Amino acid sequence: MRDDQDIDKIAADMRECFRTAGQEHVFTFWDHLENPARRRLLEQLREIDLDVLAEPANPELAQAAEDKGELLPAPALRLGKEPEEGSRREGRNRGEELLGAGKIALLLVAGGKGSRLGQDGPKGCFPLAPLSAKSLFEIHAAKIRRLGLVHEVSLPWYIMTSASTDARTREYFEQKDFLGLPPADIIFMKQGSLPVLDERGKLILEAPDRISLSPNGHGGCYEALRDSGALEDARSRGIEHIFYFQVDNPLVSIADPLFCGLHDLTGSDMSLKVLKKTGPGEKIGVVAMRDDAVRVVEYTDMSREQANLRDSAGDLVFALGSIGIHLLRREFIEKLLSASTPLPLHPVSKHLDAIDGDGEPVTIEGTQLESFVFDALSLARRSFNLEVRREREFAPAKTLGGVDSVDSARKLLVEEHRRWLARAGITAHGTVEIDPLAGGSAEELAGELEPWSGREFKGPVLVSRGEDEKLSLEEPAGQEPLS
Repeated sequence: MRDDQDIDKIAADMRECFRTAGQEHVFTFWDHLENPARRRLLEQLREIDLDVLAEPANPELAQAAEDKGELLPAPALRLGKEPEEGSRREGRNRGEELLGAGKIALLLVAGGKGSRLGQDGPKGCFPLAPLSAKSLFEIHAAKIRRLGLVHEVSLPWYIMTSASTDARTREYFEQKDFLGLPPADIIFMKQGSLPVLDERGKLILEAPDRISLSPNGHGGCYEALRDSGALEDARSRGIEHIFYFQVDNPLVSIADPLFCGLHDLTGSDMSLKVLKKTGPGEKIGVVAMRDDAVRVVEYTDMSREQANLRDSAGDLVFALGSIGIHLLRREFIEKLLSASTPLPLHPVSKHLDAIDGDGEPVTIEGTQLESFVFDALSLARRSFNLEVRREREFAPAKTLGGVDSVDSARKLLVEEHRRWLARAGITAHGTVEIDPLAGGSAEELAGELEPWSGREFKGPVLVSRGEDEKLSLEEPAGQEPLS
């Protein structure tokens, strides 16, 4: 767009395309815009796939909605049970082999903003650790550093951002010296965006020169892996499996050997960690079977009768929920990306800022379109579900207070770390924090904590590891735990 003539010609062609699609209103304020604003609008419009807006709005989604196959409970390796193929010990040993051979990469979904946590910026920058005030990013990075040290391996870390968090996330990592990890092992990948529609299926203008866009959902990680070069990086390193997790869960056990090993031994394309739901109304996706394939069914898509269905023992039939922790075979991701049919798009209702026909600000009900990472399950030749203990692996921090909040996440972290100390014969009554660099499990720490065995602590306790690699157990004086 070098001059006015170029802009006018491009605008005329594009205007006709949007008129044919019933979206010409995006040019409402064109005559009042200066050239820089016109360029911004045209650059944004050229990125829009008008086929997504055609009727039906999303053929793949319409087809999925007509899928009325019987819903059945999904198989899983439940707590206390042995898998059909190989024992837990075999799985753990295989996972250790994979990690030691550098066959595992990590994928963190971190596109969300911290607005619901009262913070301006990426959610991953939120200070969540109760004593050290380490951020979510720092907690995950410390676990990755520890994992690399234990297995003497370099673990590539692919971090998916969004348009609203990408620059701030990159800046944060640079300011923090990449949290002690080699910069070459970290690849940032920005997820794509999709247009937001009003109740009539029309594009929404949020400013005269800008339409409303939203991130394309966690299912956008597949295209982001490809477009960022991360998938090629994984291939060049000989990576076989990619461990997927979400930024707001500080309890996640990153690439734990048992999960990695069982996923590989069962020949699975995609595996899930699942947990027993607290009840039929818990707002997490249900892991189920339909048409001989494992699916994650959103709780909003289940009837009340299905959600409350119980077996002869009184237990929920659809008892297992997905917690956003997956393992994916790299070759499966490549196959998924080469498929002719994309993942379906799901409508999500939101209150959105917009402008009316006079350019005045208004708030309207809109619909975002998102793809879900777990929709790839329907294309997997084989999948595996591993049940885990909620209190040990799932502490999402989505809001400041209440259920799945910063408060509940910190409480779960403290309780888990208190159990680790108890395993070593240490009684702690106050706030406890164990730096991930100190150790990744009670078993790993038990021997090193022996000097403090039998002691009782009334106040806060911080366990960390110094530069000399020695473990230290401190009672921070005069330090108030975060609340």
